[in-house]
Amino acid sequence: MFTNVFGNFLVTNNYISKEQLLEIKNAQKETRVKLGLIAVSERLLTDAQAVEINRKQAVMDKRFGDIAVELGYLTEEQVSRLLGLQGNPYMQFSQAMTDKGFMDLTQIEEALASFQKENGFTATDMDAFKSGDIDRIIPLFLPVLPKEEAKELIEVSIRTVNRLISSDIAMKKAYITDKAEFANGAMQSMEGDYGVSTAFVGNGDSLLAIADTYAGESFGTVDMDALDSVGEFINVINGLFATSLSYKKVSVELMPPVFMEDKANLTGSGICVVPLEIDQKEVFLVVSVGNCIQA
Repeated sequence: MFTNVFGNFLVTNNYISKEQLLEIKNAQKETRVKLGLIAVSERLLTDAQAVEINRKQAVMDKRFGDIAVELGYLTEEQVSRLLGLQGNPYMQFSQAMTDKGFMDLTQIEEALASFQKENGFTATDMDAFKSGDIDRIIPLFLPVLPKEEAKELIEVSIRTVNRLISSDIAMKKAYITDKAEFANGAMQSMEGDYGVSTAFVGNGDSLLAIADTYAGESFGTVDMDALDSVGEFINVINGLFATSLSYKKVSVELMPPVFMEDKANLTGSGICVVPLEIDQKEVFLVVSVGNCIQA
């Protein structure tokens, strides 16, 4: 999720183009991050020290970390930690960006500072964001929610999208409202100890990002068959969430899904709307825990 969220920020603010972002995404699949770039990014080495070690590697049959330790620039423990970061999405992104020549490390860090300021993130928040861990990233984009279980439902939903639909996913700041209007959507509620509703809504053909993949076929348009596919996917999410609630002695029963082909007007108290980008299509996860959403 790091690459999509930060990459979209870079495109929106004219640091790079959409085409360059796509190149970066493709390059990351094959990128092995160089230890020198990680060490400079972590401020354990200066650029000059990294260049010096690289030059010595050209004439010495030794690894970057071994030379850094011999020169007294790094400790064995620091090298071990840096090696553990080589699969980090932020590091892979930075390596791909510098390899392509789109931005250097200083420019990336300056852009990250702007991203941090725009979102009001703390240093701890940025550490979570750069980790690439979806469970640490999701809470950064959530508002204060009426019930703690709403956060859990959102996390289950996005993890399930990431697992069953696409890993090409980005998240924007979620918000609380009493009314949400979209072109189409599917929703399923749960009734019992308290009401729960989960919906995916969108405009145009955006919900095909979920419907096509989950059904394993191309619908072409968001018709009732496509919405039925989205509804089946929501049922999977709600099944997982209902099981989680049962461990807390909360009893709920899944209701039949509701399909909104021509208009999705949702109303209720404390509805949370989570904007998502799935395979470059904008869809919206809408949840309510405590009271069911009315469609």
